[in-house]
Amino acid sequence: MNIYALTYVFLYLAITAVSFNSLQALRFDQLFKAGKTKEIQVLLICLSMSLSYLVTNFIIDLIKQTNLIMVLF
Repeated sequence: MNIYALTYVFLYLAITAVSFNSLQALRFDQLFKAGKTKEIQVLLICLSMSLSYLVTNFIIDLIKQTNLIMVLF
């Protein structure tokens, strides 16, 4: 298995957990009607997965680019 793939999976899972916990601090219940807890949970899961995808791709691209720069010198 490629080291980047293993790093990607680990980072994705870790950042998903961190982003899910941090997004729970926001008050999404004010945006929805009363009693819509399932919809709020689905929104939190989708937002945390989207955010973790973006952050993980940024970190992996940063690692790849720094490795390419190190090859030049």
